[in-house]
Amino acid sequence: MFTPEFLIEDLKEFVLVANHSLESAEAARLSIEYNRERIAHGRLHLPPGVWKCRLVYDVRGQSVSDLTINQIAEAFGDFVSVEFKR
Repeated sequence: MFTPEFLIEDLKEFVLVANHSLESAEAARLSIEYNRERIAHGRLHLPPGVWKCRLVYDVRGQSVSDLTINQIAEAFGDFVSVEFKR
């Protein structure tokens, strides 16, 4: 089963929110791995067509370095739009 937070059918976009701890390198690595699999699995369950993913990390209350934020954003490349809510 796959349930994104939002589906924006006009834009062919689905939105996922990640409220993960990112305060260590290991936590960031695990979050990247988890979300890659989550996105890949989710695409199989969406209606036909090209679907973009917007992944929103909710990091409010955490001390997350700019380096970690950049590493996460780069890990998803062009196929996922990554945003951070601080």
